[in-house]
Amino acid sequence: MTRLTRRSFRMSLLAVAFALSAYGTAGPAEQAAATRTAWPPDRLDNLTDWGIYRGDKRATQYSSISQINTTNVHRLKVAWQYNHGLPEGPGIYSNAIIVDGLLYFTTPRVNVIALDAATGKEVWRFDPALYNGGRIFRGRNRGVTYWEDERGRNQRIFAFVRDRVYAIDAKTGELIEPFGQAGGQFIDLRRDLPVRSELADIEVTTPGTVFENYLIVTSRVPEGNTSTPGDIRAYNAATGKFEWIFNTIPRKGQFGYDTWEFEPNMHYGGANVWGGVTVDQQRGWVFAAPGSAAGEFIYGGSRKGDNLFANTVLALNARTGERIWHYQIIRHDIWDYDLPPAPILATITTKSGTRDVVVQLTKMGLTFVLDRDTGKPVFPVVDLPVPPSTVPGERASATQPFPLLPQPLTRLQMYESDITDITPAARAHVLERFRRHESGFLYTPATPGGVVTMPGHLGGAEWHGGAYDPTTNVLFVNVNELPTIHSLQPLDPDNLAGGMTPARRGARIYNMNCTACHGPNRVGNPPLLPPLTAVTLSRDGIREVLTNGRGTMPSFSRLSEAEMNDVIAYVQSDPSEPSSAPAAPQTGRGTGVPTWSGGRGPWAWSTTTPQYANVAPFFVDDRGYPAIKPPWGTLNALDLETGRLLWKVPLGEYPALAAEGIGNTGSLNMGGAVATAGNLVFIGATVDEKFRAFDKHTGRILWEYQLPAGGYATPSVYTINGKQYVVIAAGGAAKPETRPGDAIIAFALPD
Repeated sequence: MTRLTRRSFRMSLLAVAFALSAYGTAGPAEQAAATRTAWPPDRLDNLTDWGIYRGDKRATQYSSISQINTTNVHRLKVAWQYNHGLPEGPGIYSNAIIVDGLLYFTTPRVNVIALDAATGKEVWRFDPALYNGGRIFRGRNRGVTYWEDERGRNQRIFAFVRDRVYAIDAKTGELIEPFGQAGGQFIDLRRDLPVRSELADIEVTTPGTVFENYLIVTSRVPEGNTSTPGDIRAYNAATGKFEWIFNTIPRKGQFGYDTWEFEPNMHYGGANVWGGVTVDQQRGWVFAAPGSAAGEFIYGGSRKGDNLFANTVLALNARTGERIWHYQIIRHDIWDYDLPPAPILATITTKSGTRDVVVQLTKMGLTFVLDRDTGKPVFPVVDLPVPPSTVPGERASATQPFPLLPQPLTRLQMYESDITDITPAARAHVLERFRRHESGFLYTPATPGGVVTMPGHLGGAEWHGGAYDPTTNVLFVNVNELPTIHSLQPLDPDNLAGGMTPARRGARIYNMNCTACHGPNRVGNPPLLPPLTAVTLSRDGIREVLTNGRGTMPSFSRLSEAEMNDVIAYVQSDPSEPSSAPAAPQTGRGTGVPTWSGGRGPWAWSTTTPQYANVAPFFVDDRGYPAIKPPWGTLNALDLETGRLLWKVPLGEYPALAAEGIGNTGSLNMGGAVATAGNLVFIGATVDEKFRAFDKHTGRILWEYQLPAGGYATPSVYTINGKQYVVIAAGGAAKPETRPGDAIIAFALPD
C-alpha cells in the first residue's frame, strides 16, 4: 500500500537538515521577568538522603554516594529483604523514601509501611481501610511524601489513597486528625474542582510534592469521554485546607481559553498531570507536564483547537498557582502521546558557565530542553508539517513542534524493512498485517483502516523519567518501542434509544471508554491486556472492579447503577451474538460526546460532532512480541550539552526467546534508572525480572541479580551508619504482565 505521509516526511527532513546546518551553541539564559526569592532550603532536597520521590525535588534520580562503584559492584549482595505479605494486583511501583533512618513505601492495597532502613524490620503499617468502613483500595501507587514544619517538627507522611490524602505521624504511623475539609480525617480530592464532587473520578498514582507549607497534588483521571478535569491543586500541609488551583483546561476568561472550540453545555476532562511535579526551591516555582485532554487517545473532534494546556510544560508560582510560562509540546493530541514524567530540573555546565534548564521526556522518544527562566527551547525546534486527518469531524493541527536536538531516543516510523525477523513465522505474520495498513511518521492521524505508528502510545519514556548526572551533563533514559495500529470506529447514535437491550447500551458505554485498552468487541490488547470475551467473574465481581478499579484499570464509579448494569450485561454477553457487537456506522447524523448534565450519570449527548470509538491495539507478531525488529527496550545515555546520544544498549530480554537462542532483544520496561557518583546506573524495569548495574560511561552491564518478581519501580540509594544501600521494590505488575510479588530488597557490599 502506498504510504501517504512519506512525501511530507521527506519535505520535513529537508527543513530539519537546513535548520541543523545553522545550529550553534545555545546562548546564556535570559533573565526571568519575575523577581527571584531565595527560600529556606529543605534539608531532604539533596543528592544523598533520598528523602523525596525520585531523589530530590528536581527529579534528577542521582546520588552523590560512591561507596558502591565500578570496581566493587560485582560484590553486591542482598543486605535484607522484607515481604509485606499481600502479593496481588498491580504490584509495587513505589520509589521508597528514607528519612531519619526509616524507609517508607506503599503496597498494592495502598498501605503505607515504615521499615528500619538498616535492617528491613517493620516499624509500623498504615491501613486506610480502617478509616473507610473496611473498603480495600487497590491500585498503582508510586510512593509517599514527607513533610515537616519550618522548625523541623510536626513530621508527617502524606499517603495518597485513590481520591484521598491522609496525614500520618512519620514516627508512629498514627492518623493525624483533624485534617482536610471541614475538620475531617482526609483531603477529599473529589472536591475543589469545577465539577460536582459525586461525578469526579480522581486517582493519585504519583505522590504530591511539598513547597514550604504547600502540598501540591496532581492525579490520574479516566481517559475516555466521561473524564474529570486534571487540574493541579495545592493544600495547606498542616491543616489540609484548600489553597489554590490551576485549571489545565482553561475556564472562560482565563489565558488559553481561546485555544479550544468548546461545544455548548459540554464538560471537558483530562489534561491531567499523572507523573507528578518538580519544584525549584530558589525560584519558588513548580513545574508540571499535563497529558492529553479527554476524550483521549485518537479522536478529538469534540475538542477542536490546540487544547492548551494539554501536552504542555508549565511553570507555576508554587504559592499561588499562577502561570509564569508555558511551552506546548503537542497541539491537539490525537495519539495518546501524554507527557508521562514530571519535568527534570537540570543545571548544564559548559565552558561558558552554567545554565538552568527544564528537560521534558515524552512518549514519542523526543526530548525537549527548555530554558528554566523563560520556557524557550535551548536547542532548535522547527514547526514540522504533519498530515491532515481524513476522519469527519476531526481537525488535526497542521504542524507540530519538533526538536532538532537532542537526538530522538526511538524510531519514529515503521517501514517494511523494520519488520521483525526473529523467526520466519513472525516476519510472515507481521508482513501480511503491515501491508493492510498505512504506515505513518510520528504524527500521522488515525484512519478507519488503521495507521501503524511508532514508537506507539506505550513507547518512548514513561512515568519513570530519567536520571541526570550533574557532573557530566548526561541523562540516562530507558525507553520502549512497541508499534501501535491506530484506527477509529464510527459509533451508532441509536444505541441509547428506547427499546435497546441492556447489552447494546452497555456496548455503547464500553466503546466510548474501554476500546483503547481492551480492544473492539472485547478482543483484548496483547501483550498487555487479555480479551474480555470469557470473563468468569460474577456480576458482583464485575461491579466491584468497575467501582474500585483493578491493576492498571481505573475506577468507573461515576457510572449510575443502570449504566453499570448495562456494562455488566455487555461484558457477560456472548461476543458472537450480533446484539452485543458494536453497531454499524450511520450517516447524516452526529452522535456527539457525553456531557455531565442531567441525572446521576454523565450520559447526555451533543448532536454537533460525529463520534468514534478509539481502537489502538499494539502491533505484535504471532506470539505477542513487538512487530518491529529488536531492540524493543533500550537504556540510553544522552549528553544534554550537545544533544547527542553517547550510547544505546538493549535493556532486558524475554526469557522464552532467550531459551530459543534469541537474546539481547530488549524488553518492555517500566521503572526508572538511578545514576550514582560511583559511575553506575542501576535499573530493574524489565520483564526478565532482573536488577542490573551498568557502567555509566560505556553502557556495559557490570552486575545483575534475579529478582523474585519484576522490579517495576525506581530504585532508591541511601546511607545508614556509613553503609551505602540500593533498594528496589520487586512486586511484579499487570503492565507488563508478569507474576506478582511482595518484596522490598536492599543491596549492599559485604562487611
